[in-house]
Amino acid sequence: MIHCEICKPIAEIPNLATHNGVNKMFEGSYTLWGGEHSLFTRKLQSMLNYLDVDYEFKLKTSDSGPKIEARIGTHFIPALETPEGWFIHDTTPIGLMLNAKYPDRRILPSSPVQKIAAHLLEDWSDEWFGRYAISSRWCYPHNVEHVAKGFYANRIGKFMKEGLTDQEEIEAAEMIKMVRDNFGLNACANRGCGPDQADAVRQDFESLMRMCDSHYSQHRFLLGDRASFGDFTFAGLFKAHIEADPEPRSWIDSCAPKMIDHMNRVFEARTDSGDYYPDDQLPETLNPLFEHMRDTYHKFLVVSREALSAGEKWCEVDIGEGPVKMRSLKYSEVSRSHIKKEIESLNPEERAKVDSILGSMGVLEAYLLPELSL
Repeated sequence: MIHCEICKPIAEIPNLATHNGVNKMFEGSYTLWGGEHSLFTRKLQSMLNYLDVDYEFKLKTSDSGPKIEARIGTHFIPALETPEGWFIHDTTPIGLMLNAKYPDRRILPSSPVQKIAAHLLEDWSDEWFGRYAISSRWCYPHNVEHVAKGFYANRIGKFMKEGLTDQEEIEAAEMIKMVRDNFGLNACANRGCGPDQADAVRQDFESLMRMCDSHYSQHRFLLGDRASFGDFTFAGLFKAHIEADPEPRSWIDSCAPKMIDHMNRVFEARTDSGDYYPDDQLPETLNPLFEHMRDTYHKFLVVSREALSAGEKWCEVDIGEGPVKMRSLKYSEVSRSHIKKEIESLNPEERAKVDSILGSMGVLEAYLLPELSL
C-alpha cells in the first residue's frame, strides 16, 4: 500500500484527467529529497532517470530535514515530492506508483514469471545488499574518514563536488565519529555484518559480484533489454557505496571491475524500445543470483519471521559462515507478505508457470509461509 503525506492510500485518491490513456496527474517536475551517500536515494534517482521524467535532486539537510520528516512521518530517506506537492516515501511503493502512472515506460513486467521474478530480485537486493553497504562503510576506519566530508557536506546543504572549508573539514571529522558510533556500527550489529563478520561479508560480496558481472556482460538489465525494480537497487548500491567509497571500490576492482561500467550504464539509462526477455522466460545467467538469494536472504526471512512470531527481537541465521545474530525485521515481513499476495493472486495457469520456473529453484518457499499479524 502506498501512502502520501496526508496518510491516505494512493489507491483511494481519485484519478485525474487522462490523455491517450496516460494519467496526467503527475505532469510537471518532481523533487527527490535525499543524500548522495544513500543507497535508496540513488536507487530512486536511477528510477527517475530511466523513466525520463523531469526532477530536481535536493539534499535533506539539517535545515530542511524537520520539514520533510513532518510531511512523510519518518526520518528515512529518500522522499519524493510530486508536482502536486505530495510527499511519498519508500522506493518500492513509489516504483509501483510510477509504473502505474507511466504505462508507456513500464518498469515492472506484466507477464507472471517475470513480474514475480522482478519482485523477488528487488526484495533481495533491497533487504540484503545493505549488509555489503554498511559493512564496507563503517567497519574500516580509513573508509569512515573518507565519507566524513561527503556526509557533512550534504548535511549543510552542499553537494560533494562543492568541497568544504578547512573549518568545515574539522567539523566533518568530529561529526562522522558520532555517526559511526551511534548509527554505523549499530546498524552493522543489527544486520550481522560488524567487524567480526567483515571478511565473510567481503567474500560473499565478491562471489556475488562475479555472478552479476557474468549476467550484465550479456544482458543490459536483469530481465533483458528493459529495466525493472531490482536494476535500480543495483545501480543505487554502486552509485552511493561501491563506486564512492574506497573500501568497497577496492573489493569490486579486485573481483569484477567491469561492474562499475555496467552499473553506470544502468544508472544513466533512459527508457527506449527495449523489452523484457521473450516468452516470459528468464535469462539462464540469473540462475546463480536466484540460488544466492535462496541460500542467504531467504534463510534470514524464515528465521526472522519465526522470531517475530515469538516476539523476539533477534534471530540467528547460518548462511555458510556459521550462526550469525541479526535483528528480526518487521519491514522484511511486510515485504514478504506483499509478494506472497502477488503470488497468490495469479490465476491457476499463471501460478503453474511460476511454480514450474521459480518454484523449481526454491525461491518461492519463504514467501508462501503463513502471514503474520504485526
